[in-house]
Amino acid sequence: MPQKIVYQTDRAGHYAGETLADESPMEPGVFHLPLGAVEAAPPESWPDHQWPRWNGHAWELINRPVAPAEPTATEKLAAFLLANPDVAALVTPPTP
Repeated sequence: MPQKIVYQTDRAGHYAGETLADESPMEPGVFHLPLGAVEAAPPESWPDHQWPRWNGHAWELINRPVAPAEPTATEKLAAFLLANPDVAALVTPPTP
């Protein structure tokens, strides 16, 4: 069965990679695209801070989301103690 390369997107339209479409056994020359796949190739390259997204008509480059930095253990403890002054009072040494 003949196949051709098509381009898979996720639910948001972001490029996910190449996949194959199978030719219809009943309609030669007609290919069954997997859900979310498109025939148009994405750009060959793009900057690291961007990613191709299919907008329904063409590929566009969008900015990649940046994950917020994970707070350190000290920052987590400080935030917890600030939010829980009764616990902070238990671990703070008494003043002379």
